[in-house]
Amino acid sequence: MDYIIIGNGVAGTEAAKAIRQRDPSAEIKIFTQDYYPFYSRPRLPELLAREVGVEEIFVHNCEWYHKNKIQLYLNCTVKNIDTKNQKITLVDKSNFTYNKLLLALGSSGVLPPIEGINTIEGIFTLRSVEDVLTITKRAALSKTVTLIGGGLLGLEAGNGLGKLGLSVTVVEFFDRLLPRQLDGEGSVILQKQMEDIGLKFFLGAQSKSIKNSGNTKILELKDGRVIESNFILVSAGIKPNIILAQETGISVNKGILANDRMETNITHIYAAGDVAEHKGRIYGIWPAAQRQGVIAGSNMAGGNEMYMGTVPSTSLKVAGIHLTSMGDILTEDKTVEQVKVKNSSKNTYKKLFIKDGKLVGAIFLGDTKNAYEMGQLMEKKVDVSKYKEKILETDFDVKVMLQ
Repeated sequence: MDYIIIGNGVAGTEAAKAIRQRDPSAEIKIFTQDYYPFYSRPRLPELLAREVGVEEIFVHNCEWYHKNKIQLYLNCTVKNIDTKNQKITLVDKSNFTYNKLLLALGSSGVLPPIEGINTIEGIFTLRSVEDVLTITKRAALSKTVTLIGGGLLGLEAGNGLGKLGLSVTVVEFFDRLLPRQLDGEGSVILQKQMEDIGLKFFLGAQSKSIKNSGNTKILELKDGRVIESNFILVSAGIKPNIILAQETGISVNKGILANDRMETNITHIYAAGDVAEHKGRIYGIWPAAQRQGVIAGSNMAGGNEMYMGTVPSTSLKVAGIHLTSMGDILTEDKTVEQVKVKNSSKNTYKKLFIKDGKLVGAIFLGDTKNAYEMGQLMEKKVDVSKYKEKILETDFDVKVMLQ
């Protein structure tokens, strides 16, 4: 059997592993636009801060592909897919046939509709090693940077640029930091900690235009305020890379539509990771991409596994500040009970969201002990009502509830 995977992120790599496990004689080819073997995208801010070298963020080196008999084609762009003849063609006109094909095309950084954002030089997004190398070159000649977007990646990138000695200003559309991961109270604690390490914030700020003045980028806000810096880094969300699928006639909405087996509407073609939309949801998080990749790969090689969704979970690790947020923390459901523990002197804030005795969401800021176990309780829908008063105590053994 000939398997082709387009995309070498976590979904594509996990799929290749699952195929190899089920089919030891399979021909597996991975095509990627990246110049490097599979690396950890969440570690790009460390690379930006020069805390690690490029090879240190590799999850698998070239030797691993060789050992697992996986053919890796770097710096390759797939131009089209011929579904009738089950063949892909690259930009250089070379073509390859497949029995099963996985689209693990990932996502790109979104550029919000700001006047000048597409035309002014010195505006960057951070999605790849190449992006980091370009940004660090620019940072070496700069003293100030403006970040548009105060999400997880924005804060981690801001921290990394701060470590390079730059003065960092973050412009965030929402009136608080990490509105999807934190409630108002938690955001206040986090903002103070981020300000203590040197980041400046403009919250509830809408960007209007970007102009050039020599080596200075001038960002004008809709309220008339102006922020000047040597370059701008945009971290305003992601969009799935669906163009190739669209041109092929594969069903898409915001992402490539995939069923529980991670199959698309076209026979023998699967989708997984940031590009896949499952039951109306694009996860855009590592654990979901990993699980979808395993299921897609297994099913491509004859398995019958179902993807049942992933409990959304995100983490932030910046300068000794630790945050884990999972499940639904934005609920307005009045029947959801909230249990919290706050210690202002230690900058810790923990909150649980409980509905019908089951955990539906959790925030751990400053103290992430037991966060993994809480995720397990959520996934397994364990009744926590008996323990809800004790569950956030530092010395409480959550493992007892998982037995």
